[in-house]
Amino acid sequence: MQILGGGSKIVATVLTPSSAPWLYTIDPALRQAKTVFTSTTANTEELLNTHPDVLFNNTGTQTQAKTTSVGVPTLQLAFQTFDGLKKVVSTTADVLGPAARTQAQRYNAYLDAKLAQIRATSSTIPTEQRPKVLHIYSLNPLVVDGTDSIIDEWSTAADGRTAAEVKGTVRPTTTEAVASWNPDVIILASSAFTGNDTGQQTLAKLTTDPFWKNQPAVRNNRAYINPTGGWHWDRYGIEEALQIRWAAKTLHSAEFSGLNILQETRTFLRDFLHYNLTDAQATRIVDAENPA
Repeated sequence: MQILGGGSKIVATVLTPSSAPWLYTIDPALRQAKTVFTSTTANTEELLNTHPDVLFNNTGTQTQAKTTSVGVPTLQLAFQTFDGLKKVVSTTADVLGPAARTQAQRYNAYLDAKLAQIRATSSTIPTEQRPKVLHIYSLNPLVVDGTDSIIDEWSTAADGRTAAEVKGTVRPTTTEAVASWNPDVIILASSAFTGNDTGQQTLAKLTTDPFWKNQPAVRNNRAYINPTGGWHWDRYGIEEALQIRWAAKTLHSAEFSGLNILQETRTFLRDFLHYNLTDAQATRIVDAENPA
């Protein structure tokens, strides 16, 4: 919504300032919206008090039955590919109007161009140099992301291979399975941070953990924190356009040595979210740290 100029039109949301602190920093108007949803239900009385014209809902959530029963038109949207992301952006824009459609076309062209740039370089990298990438959603319990997912999509675009031999996202697994997959690279989602630890503190704990410290990715200093900005870069948001470049630079630093992810982050937020990040703010986003 924010990228299409619809941020000020949001009256009800599932988000809170604590769940998406950068988004509320980038778009303070979101503070006017009421948090009436959870991942499994909706407060329909509060929802009706906000007088929404339409509800955009993620496919697979359990709220549609409740919202449609009170007469709120609902669009179910989801994606697991870049083509699916572009379709979601376009569909949302069709509801918001002509100005949003123009912005949607601009974003989709931008995403296509960045994908083409990444693939032009990654396609020259020999197959044997493609690292196996394990994307961890949670450390305790151990939950990973697998193939047939947006995580697999950006990993492949960046010339990596999804290590987890499971399909879909948020799949419980075991340390025995991880050891058998033998990933070259481990990427931790922000949801994998332990307790109140930062990403760097979580990484440090891996180096002393009896299991993780013996995994080649950790031992070879190839465990990383996935950035988090307005939303999680790694899943279901417009910042997938930044994720593919961060992943390419992370997996193949030599081939993408000229790619400055901090500058790319600042430019993206300026051009699409109309927010001017400082260098310090961009660094915190890339390091998956909350606003200072």
